[in-house]
Amino acid sequence: MRKIIINEKGRETRCAIFEHELLAEIHQSYSSEDDIVGNIYIGRVKKVLPGMQAAFVDIGLSQNGYLHRNDILRFQQANQSESNPSISHYIKEGEKIFVQIVKVGTEQKGPKLTMNLEFGGHLLVYMPYGNYLAVSKKVQDEQERNRLLNVAQTIIQDQEGILFRTASNEQSKEELEKEYNLLKQKFKEVKRQTHDKPICVFESKHFIDRILSEIVIKDEDLLICDQIERVQQLKLLFPKTSVHYHEHKEAIFSTYKIEQEIEKLLKSLVWLKNGAYILIEQTEAMTIIDVNTGKFSGKLSMRDTVLKTNEIAAIEIAKQIRLRNLSGIILIDFINMKHKQDQNKILETMKREMNKDRVQHKVIGFTELNILQITRKKMRKSLESNVTDLCKTCRGSGRIVSAESVAYKLERELWEYQFMDEEAMWIEATREVIDLLKGTNEEHLKRLQDMLKFKILFSEIFSHVPTYRIKQMGDERLLMEKLSSSPY
Repeated sequence: MRKIIINEKGRETRCAIFEHELLAEIHQSYSSEDDIVGNIYIGRVKKVLPGMQAAFVDIGLSQNGYLHRNDILRFQQANQSESNPSISHYIKEGEKIFVQIVKVGTEQKGPKLTMNLEFGGHLLVYMPYGNYLAVSKKVQDEQERNRLLNVAQTIIQDQEGILFRTASNEQSKEELEKEYNLLKQKFKEVKRQTHDKPICVFESKHFIDRILSEIVIKDEDLLICDQIERVQQLKLLFPKTSVHYHEHKEAIFSTYKIEQEIEKLLKSLVWLKNGAYILIEQTEAMTIIDVNTGKFSGKLSMRDTVLKTNEIAAIEIAKQIRLRNLSGIILIDFINMKHKQDQNKILETMKREMNKDRVQHKVIGFTELNILQITRKKMRKSLESNVTDLCKTCRGSGRIVSAESVAYKLERELWEYQFMDEEAMWIEATREVIDLLKGTNEEHLKRLQDMLKFKILFSEIFSHVPTYRIKQMGDERLLMEKLSSSPY
């Protein structure tokens, strides 16, 4: 049985999913940045780059969207005679086009776009230009799959496509056709819109509706919400499923101890039950996970200790991938295993645990350096990206320039002013930099002044990072007067 906790009080919307009483997934969205995947825009092509086979499209957001040649309708519908035709054959700068966001952007990249529009419902996804039919892999009965495909053949027209969701299983033709017509009508309404400026012309499902569609609500599930309107809506949508209203004053995520779990998930170090631990480091390009024995020494051989730790780590890593919503390339550095059969055992454990994940992924295998490779589709931002910002001091590197480095840089700059006409120089700097340049008993400063032939005056400034700036140069007496009120 699954327990789905929905928190909608306040501007932030959150959803947590428990499986067998254990937290399995956390999803968050903000009103200031509604989940934009699936939104459709009238955009204007700003740049066409044949070298990249891509175009950048203004859709009215802070960043232009990225449109690859393969996602352009004219390219998909054309009978290409060239082996690698240029994007410039299919799209022009200044052109107005309908595009849909398929992947959220980052601080460095805009959202990924497609012209092959999709309209998602509870039972199926309607693709006006899709030109193919498909059934969710979770519908495993071959007879039912064929029935759904036959239904689609009787209702689609021209180049249309349909993807049947898991929820379409055993639904009547009438229900399926009803939703098909509803989604087709939405498409027609979008196509009728005309605007001179880039604008959103279709907003996809509400964040919670999308999550519930993705996980496919079952009769045995339990839904708990803190908004009575959502409770009433869900009771109508899922009449056989238990839906409860959270009436307590205590916040719903606090009641179910989810806030505590979120705090743990923001830490890079995760302790395992046997005293070993894993380290999780996220970068723009990939996620790197390192497994360490920690306090675990084992009771048998070294091989047994390593294998046992790696097995426990594999189970926890699969859990962390889902909870943190990690995506893209994931590299796992397990404790080195010398025997191939041990590697295979960990690989099978990893595949088994990752099979619990509904997001598309692939456990590729071990490299020659014994690094396990996994790829996972990006559905939305990771938990870390959602609830944290880059440090303005270190800019996400986790490190800042040392005070020694800054002091040495200042000294090199001072030598450029040797024998200048002015009597003195006033420098503002952080306390560490001042102390380092002065040296013990100010001996280094005295030697430096003798060689440079001018007086160096300091005043202290506050900064989170070691820094300095040359404030003024001029007559020593006048600068001393200006410094008289300084704390230094």
